[in-house]
Amino acid sequence: MDDWDFVDPDDLSNWKGACICMTCQHFSYGVDRHCRTILGCTVRRRQLPQGDHLIKRCRLWAPTWQQQVGWAPEVS
Repeated sequence: MDDWDFVDPDDLSNWKGACICMTCQHFSYGVDRHCRTILGCTVRRRQLPQGDHLIKRCRLWAPTWQQQVGWAPEVS
């Protein structure tokens, strides 16, 4: 993810509610070589600017499948 470009700001829109980037099935995060958190969208293969994952979403937003199925890894 470190070498990905950033998402175009026109692709994200402000949103109030639970349907934000952080709750999207395609949201991912990692750490760069300086131990800074990198946020990204695996579908677009682009990074999200810091903070946008909490207040924005795009038209590709999809609910996480774990919530739909009820998967809980700590139970197994």
